[in-house]
Parts: sequence; structure tokens; C-alpha cells
Amino acid sequence: MNVVVKLGGSLDGQGTEALAAALHGALVRGWNPILVHGGGPAITRRLTAYGIQLPFIRGLRATTVEAIDHVVAALQICNSELADALSGEGIPVSPLTDGWTVQARDIGAERTGDVAGIDSSRVREACRHGFVPLLTPFGRDSEGAFYNLNADAVAAHVAQTMNAARLVFLTDVAGVYRNYETGELLMDTTAAELENLLLAGSFTAGMIPKVNAMLYAARQGVGEVWVVDGHDKESVSAAVLDDAANCPRRTGTRLLATVIQKE
Repeated sequence: MNVVVKLGGSLDGQGTEALAAALHGALVRGWNPILVHGGGPAITRRLTAYGIQLPFIRGLRATTVEAIDHVVAALQICNSELADALSGEGIPVSPLTDGWTVQARDIGAERTGDVAGIDSSRVREACRHGFVPLLTPFGRDSEGAFYNLNADAVAAHVAQTMNAARLVFLTDVAGVYRNYETGELLMDTTAAELENLLLAGSFTAGMIPKVNAMLYAARQGVGEVWVVDGHDKESVSAAVLDDAANCPRRTGTRLLATVIQKE
């Protein structure tokens, strides 16, 4: 069974212990965990160091031709540091950082792109040898040019391509909020509810791509899509290992594909 986990860049190096525990549990069960990471804060630090400022448009960084090499370099460093941290926790990791595993397409926004597809061959090869594939949120187009991609979208496409049973987004908040100001957290939600909240403008700019990725994955048949706090070991294990019944204190938002099919 394939399980895709996306480690949010907002965690910025935190949550490794909780992630490693969940990945270990998946490997012990004979599952294939696949990991996608973000790196927004690391990208921002590198761009700032080089005097480059890029705006965000609906939660996506507007990446220029001038900036793309810095974006790729920052994400490759994030990948290396995460691989080292997980290896230190006993998790066998296979970094996939050359940009060919995730295929990008031009959307007319310089070097901000969209996911065109996933080359699953290297992902499957890593899983077959007992490794956890570790993917970066950038990719190349057919001519080899790099594009900055939204990590949530990458994770959703990987989950679709790999026929994952579960997609888990680890972030720095407890889940998806109906109203963040009042602390009203969605636990089990539906596609209709998420779509209505999107239309109502209920989500922050950074949450919009994540909710869209949740909906995309679930509509493509991914059985469960979760958003949980990556710092919370119990919630991470509940989501990744399908162990919510044994984790009564878990929090997080869950979207079920079966609920979508009934709507």
C-alpha cells in the first residue's frame, strides 16, 4: 500500500521525530511511504540574501527566471538536510532531486509552473528496494527548464499517480479551519463543504493551494486526505498509519473520497 506524506515548508526543520516515527511504522507494516517536502522559508532566506523579492499570488510564489536557480538550490539543500535527519532516525531515504521525476508545464507565469505529470519509475524503484522516495517541489518541462511548483500540488499528483490509499499534509497548524480567528477546526469534512468555504473566501492565501490539492487528490480516488499538525506525534501517526481509533487525542482534518462519491 502506498501512502504519500507532504512535509510542509512551514515546519522549517521541525517535526522530524514525529515524521520518522510514522514512516517507521509504515515500513514495518510493509507499506510504501513516499515523501514530498516544501521549503518556503528556506527559499525566502536565500532570495533575501541575494536581494530578490518575489510576491505571492493566491498562495503561490511568483518565480522569475532570475530567481529559479536560487529556488532550486534552496530546495535541494532542504532535501539533503531532511534526508540526513531521517537517516539519523533510521529511515532509509532515496532523494530524487534532479527535477525529472516531477514533470512541469509552463502556465505563462515565468518560472512558476504547474504539475504536468509524475514519472513513477524512479519512485517505484526506490520503494521496491525498501527506501522512502523524497521528492522536491520543482520540476522540468520537456526542454529541461526548471519550474517552481506548489508542493501540495506535487504531493496530490504523486498520490494520484501512485494510487495511494492516503495522502497526509503535515503543516504548522492543527488542520483546516472553518474560521481560523475563532479556532473552529474542521475534523471530518466533505468536498462540498470545502468548496463552499473556498468560494466564501474563508481560507488564508497559504491554505488555498492546500485545499485545492486535497480536493484534487480525493476526486482522483485517493481514499483519505488528511491535514494535521506535523509537531503532534499522535496526530501524525493517526493520519499516516490509519490509527485514529487508537489515538483519541488526535486532531486534524480528514476528507474521505467515499464521502465525495456520495455527494
